[in-house]
Amino acid sequence: MTYLPSFVQLSSRQVWFQAIGRLLYQTGYGLIQFYIPLIFVKQIGLSATAVGIGIGSGSLAGIVGHFLGGYLADSQYGRKKTLLVSAILSIFAAFVLVLTHNLALLVIANLIMGLSAGCYWTAADAAVIDVTTSEQRHHAFAVLVLADSIGNGLGVFGGGLLLTLFHRIAALFVFSGILFLIFLVLIQLAIVETRHDVHETNTLQGFAIALKDQALRLFVVVNVLFTTYVALVSSTLPLYFTSLLLNTTQNTASSLTSVANLFTWCYVGLGVVLQLPLVQILGSLMKIKVLMISMLLWGMGFFLVWATGIDSSIQFTLMVAAFSVLSIASIIYKPFAPAIVAELAPNSLRGVYLAISYQCWSVGYFIGPIVGGWAMDQPQNIAHHSWLVVSLSTLGGILALYVLAHRKAANESVVVEESITIAQ
Repeated sequence: MTYLPSFVQLSSRQVWFQAIGRLLYQTGYGLIQFYIPLIFVKQIGLSATAVGIGIGSGSLAGIVGHFLGGYLADSQYGRKKTLLVSAILSIFAAFVLVLTHNLALLVIANLIMGLSAGCYWTAADAAVIDVTTSEQRHHAFAVLVLADSIGNGLGVFGGGLLLTLFHRIAALFVFSGILFLIFLVLIQLAIVETRHDVHETNTLQGFAIALKDQALRLFVVVNVLFTTYVALVSSTLPLYFTSLLLNTTQNTASSLTSVANLFTWCYVGLGVVLQLPLVQILGSLMKIKVLMISMLLWGMGFFLVWATGIDSSIQFTLMVAAFSVLSIASIIYKPFAPAIVAELAPNSLRGVYLAISYQCWSVGYFIGPIVGGWAMDQPQNIAHHSWLVVSLSTLGGILALYVLAHRKAANESVVVEESITIAQ
């Protein structure tokens, strides 16, 4: 495939180092996010709503984390020191989770992890934008999303293996802490500072400039839907499928293992295989149109989730189909979203623009687990039909993207007309 050599020939090896860092970070983070709902609901005995609040609290901390990460990344501290802060916070969060047996400590651990994630995503993606051209970026982000997917898969698979071998919940979080420690060493030894114009822009004033950018604000609003869907798949959908399987197997351990395997192979594994080819195929399309395709697939995937509760005879097949369609929707969305933000952002405000755009992840991961947890605590009929409501919500997302595309085209036309007038 023609884009693979371009990655090998990148002027900086930093994209590859960032990909390794993403792999390590997401293995630990994905393990925590996947197993927290299953462990604290099914084994420790907290309600799904309580666990949803615990996870959602981390998203609120992520709002602060993204702003903090954007400020630090675009200031004299730079990208590298911001990543170091993220790694230290994640190690501390894993340590707290080792000691957690109640909602209060779960909230504290998620608050710390939210701060870590906010700092990490803003600084890491800003560093990648720094060392890539506009033509390379969606391919570069595809590599990072690939590392993200592999990390999530390894986290889920490794977590299941640890539970099988040690039968101790603490082993999961100790393993996560070790991964975050390796991530810290990688940053210190391999990641270089890519931010060089620290004296040109006042970072706090940069936030004011970015918040006035109408295109950025519209993009963030649409992104909230996408990130809520991603959060539902990672936090609520495994719990829902586990409950469906429990109705037939009556075995918690086997149900957890089955859902974990489905998530690993059909959601994460398929994404790993198709990530780069799909980016190559869709790379020639307008990025907003690519997101519209993704939104349509999210709707189809959640419709299949709803269908799993209708006919138990084909339940497993529908689960495979749902995870597969949702996987494709996710891997289409993730590389193109930050590439759009990179086009909107001035060079000196990349961290700030990413910080604001990534608030949608904080909002989505706040809404998804809490609303999803509440739905799972309701009677089975309500929990079942909630997925149909989620599926229908994608129609609003498609409409919003259509409006955004037309506004973007209108703005570009104005710029062209002004340029012609100046030339005359």
